[in-house]
Amino acid sequence: MRVALVGTGSIGTILGALITMTGEDIELVDSNLEHVNALNRNGAKIVGFMNATIPVKAIMPRQMNGKYDLVISLTKQTALKESLTSALQYMHDDSIVLTLQNGIPEDISRKIVGDERVMGGGVEFGATWLGPGVSELTSDTSYLKITFGQLDGKITKKTKKVQKVFSSFGQSEISTNILGTRFSKLTDNSTFSAMSAVLGCNNGKILDSYKAMTCIAHLGREAGLIIEETGICPEKIFGLQPIMKNVGFSTKKQMDDVIYNYWTPIYSPFRSGVASMLQDIEKGKKCEVNQINGKFIELGKKFGIEAPFMRTVVEIITRLETGKLKLENAWKNLNYFDIPDL
Repeated sequence: MRVALVGTGSIGTILGALITMTGEDIELVDSNLEHVNALNRNGAKIVGFMNATIPVKAIMPRQMNGKYDLVISLTKQTALKESLTSALQYMHDDSIVLTLQNGIPEDISRKIVGDERVMGGGVEFGATWLGPGVSELTSDTSYLKITFGQLDGKITKKTKKVQKVFSSFGQSEISTNILGTRFSKLTDNSTFSAMSAVLGCNNGKILDSYKAMTCIAHLGREAGLIIEETGICPEKIFGLQPIMKNVGFSTKKQMDDVIYNYWTPIYSPFRSGVASMLQDIEKGKKCEVNQINGKFIELGKKFGIEAPFMRTVVEIITRLETGKLKLENAWKNLNYFDIPDL
C-alpha cells in the first residue's frame, strides 16, 4: 500500500518510523518544516523505552502527490477538517482514511471523505515529542498496539490490509465496536491526560497524590455515567474499560477501592507519560480539551448528567492556554476542584 501519515507529532513520528522499518511505502507528512528537515537529514530518533534511529521520508503537505491507498490521520482535531480537505485530492475511490486522533474525530472525517472511506482507531502507547526529529516512547514496547475498525463494524479485505501494515511491528486488532474503543480512549484522555495538563506534570506525580487521584476517580465516574447513557459498550484498552462496575462509586470506601485497585494498577506502567495537551500548552498552542473533556460535557447536557469535574478541567486548561494561569504554578490548580464529601 502507498501510505501517507499526516501529522507527525509524538505518536506519528514513532508510528511512521516503525511502519517505514517494515518496508511499507510511506511518507510522513507534517507542516513543521524544521521537523521535516530533521527527519530527512537524521532519521526519526526514538528514545525512552526504545532506542533507535530509523531513516524515513518526510514531506510538507504541499509536497503530497499522486494517490494514496491509506491516509493515517494524526493531526490535532483542531486542524482535522483543513487537513483532510487538503488531502482529499490525493485519494482515489478506494482510499482508506484511518483516524487515530484523540476524541471522536470520525464525526468530522466522514463528512469530508465519506463514510465508506473512514476507519477509526486508537493507539495504546504513549509518547512525548522532544524536538525536531526526536520522540520519546513513554510506555513499554509491549504496548505498541493499534485497535481500529470500520464504522459499520464489518471485517473486510480493507481492514485486513490495514491490519497487515501495523502487525509487522506490533499488535494490531480489528474492532467490531470501534465507538466502544473510542469512548474508552476518550475516557483515558479525559482522566490522566487531562490532569497531566491541568497540573503540569507526568502521570507518576498524579498517581502519588491522593487528591489528584480523587479527581481522576470523579472524572472516570462522570465518563462512565455518560457512556452508559449512550448505550455504547466501551471496549477494554490496556486494561481500561470505563463501565460503571469498574469506575462507579457512591461512598468514600468504594472510591478508594476504585483508586487503588482499578486506576492505579492500570496507569502505573505509564508513570513517565506526559499528556499531548500539556505539550501543546508548553508550546503556546491550543490543545484539544474541547474535543476531549468537552465531548463528555456536550453528551452530559444531552442526557441530563452533570459533569462538574469535566467542566473544571476545561476551565483550567483554557485559562492555562490564555496565560491567565501559569504552568509553573499548575500543581495549585488542584484547589479549583470542588471535591464533595462522600
